[in-house]
Amino acid sequence: MPVDPMIVNPTLGPFRKMLAEVKGKGLSGPDVDQMAAVLGRMETLAQQMGDVTAYMGQLTQENSFQQFSDAYSRVLAGAARAAAKDMSDEELLAQTLGAYEKALQTHRSGQAGDAAAHTIPTLERILALGRSGVSYPVFLRQVEEQGLMRALSGSAGATREALEKDLAFAKESWFPVRVEQAERILAAYDQLVAEAPFGQPDPLSLELARKRIEWELEPLHRRWTAVVDRWSHVLELLVDWLDAHTSFAPGDERWCPPDGNPAKAEHNIRRTKECAPGDVGYRLAILGEYFQLGFDDIFTHETFRTEYTARRVHWSDARLALIRETFPHCVLGGVAPAALVARAEQLHPHGDVRPDAGKAPPWGTPLATPFG
Repeated sequence: MPVDPMIVNPTLGPFRKMLAEVKGKGLSGPDVDQMAAVLGRMETLAQQMGDVTAYMGQLTQENSFQQFSDAYSRVLAGAARAAAKDMSDEELLAQTLGAYEKALQTHRSGQAGDAAAHTIPTLERILALGRSGVSYPVFLRQVEEQGLMRALSGSAGATREALEKDLAFAKESWFPVRVEQAERILAAYDQLVAEAPFGQPDPLSLELARKRIEWELEPLHRRWTAVVDRWSHVLELLVDWLDAHTSFAPGDERWCPPDGNPAKAEHNIRRTKECAPGDVGYRLAILGEYFQLGFDDIFTHETFRTEYTARRVHWSDARLALIRETFPHCVLGGVAPAALVARAEQLHPHGDVRPDAGKAPPWGTPLATPFG
C-alpha cells in the first residue's frame, strides 16, 4: 500500500515545483537529469512503502533531499554564469551597483535592523567608487583592496561601534576585569586600523588580539569571581546563624518546610545554629590560604568595595554592621547575644536590604564602603 498522499504531497511538492521551474526555463544537462532521477526515486519509494516512518527513514538514509538540493543549486549557478557571460562589463557593473543601491535603501529605511546601520557608510563608498568611471574589473579590485567587502560583512565583529558597545556593557555591569578587557580590545582595533592600508583591520589579526587579551585576563576574572563568591557566602552564613536565634525563624522560608511542619522547622534551625560556625570557619580558612584575606580584610578589599559601590552587596549598612558584630560569637557551641538578636528582629525584613540594591551608579563612581 502506498504512503498516504497527505504525507507525500507536502513532502515532495517543493521538489516537484523546483524541477518544473528549471525545465520551464529550458535548462538541461546532467544536473537537471540528476534532479529528475532523485525525485523519481522518491516518488517510486512512496508507491512501494506503506509505512511513513520507514519511508522518511529511507529518504534520509539515501540522502535524497540533499542530493536534489545540491543538483538544483548547481543548475541555478550554471544558469547565472551563462547569463553573465552574455553581459558586457558595463552591464555587469550596472547590475552590481543596482544591487548595492537597493541594499542601501533598505538599510536607510531601517528594514535591515539597527545592527546593519553601520554598513551604510561602506555601501555609500562602494557606490561612489562604482560611479567614479572605473571599469568593472578595476571596481572589483579596488573594492577588495580597500577592504570594503570586509567592512560590509563586519567580519569577526570588526566594527568600532560593536566594540564600543561591548565596553559600555562592561561598564554598566561593573566588572573591572571585563572593562579592562574591552578597553584593550578596542585599543587593539584602533592600532590595527592605523596600520591597515585602507583603514580596515585584518579580521584574523583582530581575532588573535582578542583571544590573547581574553587569555591574559581570564585568570584575573576567575580570581575576582572566586573571592566574591567566597566572602558573599560567609556573610550569608553569618546572617542565617544570627537569624536562626530570632523569634521569626520558625516561620521563615529558610527553615520552615513547605508543609509548615514545626518539628522540621525546629530541626532546620538547630542545624543552622550547629553547622554554620564550622562552615564559616572553613570558608574563611580558604580565603586566608588562597587569597590572604581574613574576616576584617573583606570589608576593605577591592572586590567588596567594588561590589558595594555597584550595589550588588544587597545588605543594608545596619545589617553589615550587625554581621561584623556577629562574627566573634559565631563559634562552635556559641549562642547569639540577646542584644544582637533584638537588632536582627528590628531590621527584619525591610531594614535588612539596601533601598538602592541592584541599581548600579555610573562607571567611574569612586569606590565606597560603609566602613573606614
